[in-house]
Amino acid sequence: MNRRSPEESEIHNQSKIINHKSCYPLHGIVPIINTPFDVRLKLDFPSLERLLEQSIADGIVGCIVPAVASEVDKLSDSERRQLVERVVAIADGRIQVVAGASSESLQEALELAKHGAKAGADGILCRVPDRLQGDGEAIVSFFTSLSEAGMEMLMIQDLSWGGYGVDLKVILEMFETIPAFRCIKIETIPAGLKSTRVLEATQGRLNVSSGWSLPEMIEALDRGIHGFNTTAINKPFVHIYRLHREGRRAEAVALFDRILPYLAFVHQHIDISIHFLKRYCRRRGLFSTHNVREPILPYDAFHERCSAELIERVVAVEDALVD
Repeated sequence: MNRRSPEESEIHNQSKIINHKSCYPLHGIVPIINTPFDVRLKLDFPSLERLLEQSIADGIVGCIVPAVASEVDKLSDSERRQLVERVVAIADGRIQVVAGASSESLQEALELAKHGAKAGADGILCRVPDRLQGDGEAIVSFFTSLSEAGMEMLMIQDLSWGGYGVDLKVILEMFETIPAFRCIKIETIPAGLKSTRVLEATQGRLNVSSGWSLPEMIEALDRGIHGFNTTAINKPFVHIYRLHREGRRAEAVALFDRILPYLAFVHQHIDISIHFLKRYCRRRGLFSTHNVREPILPYDAFHERCSAELIERVVAVEDALVD
């Protein structure tokens, strides 16, 4: 007879009382919006609109703005607010918009969250502050206070570039005690195993999405992950998601294999991903420039050659897809 460890028993008992929430309806492709800059490195709103319109046409169900892939740390508070307002206006209710409110400061995160809610965003995303990593009590206190901003939905970004991130017991405590906490964006090592444990412990009621672990998309789909946080390239992922959900797993795998080389390239580093995706947007006629803000890793001639080849491969895959 299999016996649970004391920790597993505690989690099991706690999960049994988490029955007052249903899974938040944000299932599918939910990209992080890349921030376009013009020749003066100012926000380029016409490019932003072209990107969002194309993404909606490709089949996304929501978007997040701004977040790490948006170069959020290089944006002023005013620019962050402008991006949220413009995206909400462009989306016009056709997709859900999740406003990024991540900050090391609780006060700043509260102000950003309140602005996002007032601007009409459907939900708020906030990353676990680096300074609180490993301190479960402080994490619970931070997000309990943040929820006072009055958002309808809070998505917590559990991001750790090289570790496990937030302890499962802490996630369960927040899910039980914070009404707005309906979604979690898991970007940890390993992401798949942790995602399954969260899904099992919350009986599927906590919406789980995958971001930086996108190269493991097939595994994530097999595990029952609800959402996938892409960036500017969306159409292939929309089709992979649909094929898998329709029970056509082999076709989903075959399509995924065709775009895997680009995923391998961009997942060298988040900065390489940003450089690449802006070049993709420029190639597609969505962005007027591929400008990025410093500081950022350099993109040399070898990057340029490989990315040009990979972008053409992605474009060919996209152009061959029929809805």
